[in-house]
Amino acid sequence: MQQKVYCASAAGDVYRAVSTVLGRERFWAESAPESGGAISFVLADGRTDTSPLEEAVPDRRYQLRYFGRRLTFTFTPADPGTDLTVDFDDPADAPEFVSLLLRLKASVDFGVDLRNHDAARSTSYADS
Repeated sequence: MQQKVYCASAAGDVYRAVSTVLGRERFWAESAPESGGAISFVLADGRTDTSPLEEAVPDRRYQLRYFGRRLTFTFTPADPGTDLTVDFDDPADAPEFVSLLLRLKASVDFGVDLRNHDAARSTSYADS
């Protein structure tokens, strides 16, 4: 399954949002440090996961195992900006990844955090 979003920001900026601790903590996770080739995610709803990094090609591709699922980000430079594609295994995950892409776009393009930081509330902004 695949979802896409256009970001007005350069591919390097979008890649850093996904591939760095500070970037991930601005739109994705309450904390997401990386050590030994794996990211330790702590999400606002309390879920945690140690996600092994499978591939990192700066400004082009970033792939990891996220809660046991393969998650692949592909960054395609557009003039101007970036076309970002996320590939994932299970169609049931589409609402979660649509929400993730919207939060990422808000963060990199506008410096806005759309998360509510409330464990009792969902961060899914799209329903299937």
